[in-house]
Amino acid sequence: MGSQVSIAKVPVYPVLIVVSFLVGYFIPGFYDWTGSDQSRPSPLVGKTAAGLLVGATLIWAILPWVPVADDAPGAQERRRIQFTSRTLLLLTTAIAIVLAVATRFPMVVSSVLCALAFCHVVWFWIRSHSHRWQTTALLACLGFPFVWVLFHDELDNLFPAILWLAAGLPAFLPAALIGSLFGQNMNDVIWLAVLLTGAELAVGTWLIRLGPRRTIAYLVLVLLLSTFGSFGQRCDRPTARRSRSRKERFVCPLNMQKLTA
Repeated sequence: MGSQVSIAKVPVYPVLIVVSFLVGYFIPGFYDWTGSDQSRPSPLVGKTAAGLLVGATLIWAILPWVPVADDAPGAQERRRIQFTSRTLLLLTTAIAIVLAVATRFPMVVSSVLCALAFCHVVWFWIRSHSHRWQTTALLACLGFPFVWVLFHDELDNLFPAILWLAAGLPAFLPAALIGSLFGQNMNDVIWLAVLLTGAELAVGTWLIRLGPRRTIAYLVLVLLLSTFGSFGQRCDRPTARRSRSRKERFVCPLNMQKLTA
């Protein structure tokens, strides 16, 4: 027992935070190094994405066999939620109202739900001292792969839509994939990206309570999705060596005029 090294003794969550930041910071430089452009990405981009997917799969495969100290000792003792008929009726009514409003104002509903999920994460971070590193890592894995936006020379032009970008970019990839299945343009499913970001936050806080194995596996998944989504932006930093016009330096699939309207 004494010779076993548990994940609790390894700074996994700080490492994930640092890796998330480095990934986001160096993605524009990586595109410049591979010689990619917005219409013709380098084959190295696909190979790198495949390598990241293989690496994440290996982590998920070996995680069940790694000795892990439980950082949620009260998880099994937590009381089960019991619903009364009145509670179920109120919950069903609330869901019906939300769905009815969402059909007419999907962006408003998804924004409100995402904001509530973020507020819950903040409340969870303040209330649960033992899970602060995990919660911080969750936010980092969601947002840090897009940190290159903060170093862009046209950042001032993005400020009107910065909140929508922060809410929609982390779930850009799954929203784009789902939209493509229904023949929808990315600009038509921005509300879905915002909604999925809120769902990622909510699921993250739930899994954090269930222990480190589920937490680490989920954080790797979130980081992978955000990294692939950031790859999809195909942008260059202002310091890129190749000469490009101002319009080509930043290409974001999300329609800024639609977001700021």
